[in-house]
Amino acid sequence: MNERISSVLDIVDDQIKCGKCSHDFGPSNGDWKAAAITRDRPMNNAGGAAYHSRSHVLLRTFVCPGCARLLATETAMENEPYLKNTLTTG
Repeated sequence: MNERISSVLDIVDDQIKCGKCSHDFGPSNGDWKAAAITRDRPMNNAGGAAYHSRSHVLLRTFVCPGCARLLATETAMENEPYLKNTLTTG
């Protein structure tokens, strides 16, 4: 069964896959972000001169290792773990 779970990720045969290149991120009930490329950058001036923060506020991006497609972003404090996105069936 194929199911779209976001604008960039699908579930195919109980595996989370990139919607562009079909890179496998593991089981549908797993932590797909652990298999993504993660990059943290300071948010300071990320939105232009009008946005200022200290360097400990980060923009975290998650990218597909198969095709470099941007999968998700989140803001985080320095040294904090990423937000876990897991699906539950019920």
